[in-house]
Amino acid sequence: MDKTVATFIGVVVVVVGLHASRAMHQSNITGKVSSERDSVWVYAVNGRDSLKTMVSKGMFRFKVRPGAWRVTVRNHAENVEGHMVEVSEGRTLDMGTIILN
Repeated sequence: MDKTVATFIGVVVVVVGLHASRAMHQSNITGKVSSERDSVWVYAVNGRDSLKTMVSKGMFRFKVRPGAWRVTVRNHAENVEGHMVEVSEGRTLDMGTIILN
């Protein structure tokens, strides 16, 4: 019984360690959007991978894999040209403030 408990604890420690390591290498794209309209969406596209999120409290955040991403901001009245950005492994890329009229 003691050997089983020790093995279980060992497995749990390894799994927690792997998840912690993965979280440390997580890449992100963040930014702010200044818009007079409420419904603003941000899209990120990398090849066949695509993500979208609604701007919340003027901010957005994507968890992405490293590589080149095209980020586009859109509301009903305006579509900002997509910006190509390069995201490195384990880094957060801050796009700053994007202004929509």
